[in-house]
Amino acid sequence: MSGYRTLHRIKPSKQDGDESSSPPPPIWRVRFSPCRSSAPSSSSSLPSSSPSPLRLLAAGASNTIQCYSLTERTNKDANTDDILDASAMSVECTDCLVSKEYGDCVDDGDGAAFVPSRATLGYAALDIARNYCGADPASGSEIVVASQLGGKVCVWFRLDPMLIEKGMSVATEDEPATTTRENTKYIRPHAEFSIDAATGTTLAIRPPTLGNYYTKKETDIIVALGCANGAVILCKTGILAARPGGGENAGSSSVVIGDSSSSVGESINVLSKSTPGEIVATVGGGHACVMSLAFHPTIPNSFAVGRKDGTIDIYSSADNGGYNDFSFRRMHRLVHSSFPIRALSFSKPDGALLFAGDDGGNLYSYDASCNNEHTHMSAPVKLVACALAAHKGWIMNLTPFPDGRRVATCGSDRSARVWDCGMGLASGTPVHSFEGAHGGLVW
Repeated sequence: MSGYRTLHRIKPSKQDGDESSSPPPPIWRVRFSPCRSSAPSSSSSLPSSSPSPLRLLAAGASNTIQCYSLTERTNKDANTDDILDASAMSVECTDCLVSKEYGDCVDDGDGAAFVPSRATLGYAALDIARNYCGADPASGSEIVVASQLGGKVCVWFRLDPMLIEKGMSVATEDEPATTTRENTKYIRPHAEFSIDAATGTTLAIRPPTLGNYYTKKETDIIVALGCANGAVILCKTGILAARPGGGENAGSSSVVIGDSSSSVGESINVLSKSTPGEIVATVGGGHACVMSLAFHPTIPNSFAVGRKDGTIDIYSSADNGGYNDFSFRRMHRLVHSSFPIRALSFSKPDGALLFAGDDGGNLYSYDASCNNEHTHMSAPVKLVACALAAHKGWIMNLTPFPDGRRVATCGSDRSARVWDCGMGLASGTPVHSFEGAHGGLVW
């Protein structure tokens, strides 16, 4: 018995203004937020003493990113390692992230509702980061970055709920969120830009939690975008990154404060002086199309690129003197696959392993642990295990478990599987497999 089971099935609701009988749009990306979630809404049946719920974001062909709050109707903290109780599970859509061009808010007498101005291409890529670089494992505001086909990128900032309880607020000129008749907040982005060369299908946020992430010259959250010509473009988001206090950027008006020591009633500016979308580096052009991206969780300015021809390139920059001093080099090229690499991720929490899944259904595990003591990825990266035919079709996505012991995959064969990172993966036998529970590709 593996102990895995289905706890809850979320059925997406129709968008405002959608009166058709067509099925709901497909979901392409789902992510759990690494940040504390907001408290349950007043309409929830949960007691006021309930712990902070989990926060789940879902993006796809819809023109909104739906945000769900998952909580048990017990006093057990959903963020612990305890097994969640399906019978006590409460799932609530709390807000939707929309672009600046999403539509207008109209009040028809039954409550305000957004009316979409035009159809969109949906959000093909999504990433979430905790905007914090201190010692507190729970503090930090939420950064959400999503891209549409064609390279349009939206960035949303959500203040740490603990700071909101202290009376702190975001000092921006953006219009406030609007509540619809379903008590769902529609939130427009704090920054929005387009990168014409980007495909819009791959992006990754450079981890702001690294203690040595920034120099005095750097202030922005950086996002990496994949391109059809094989390049990876690193650009500024226009959102300030959390930094230790001090220096010319200190002060409540110019720095994002992420811990509980912030002053009561402080107004925080989250916008930098940079132009959103300003390119700071272009890496690895002239190769096969970028299909996947993954930053190393502990080594600054190091990331892996999965390509359409099956190769995996690992790039790193030993310099950290600021945007103008980036000097990325290709440190490794892994050539064990001949199929597109759609799924790619370093293991948590130290990046000791690199997992890759290809369109042949093969799951690869590489040992990158020798690099954990280096400032760049110069040590060997070796293939240690391969689960041939891990899926009967494309591996669409994968995610390592936070404890570093297991990895979950999903594929075009309509299944999701859990693998042991040791001998289980080498033997090609999953710990658990969810078969036939989905009606289409599992992203």
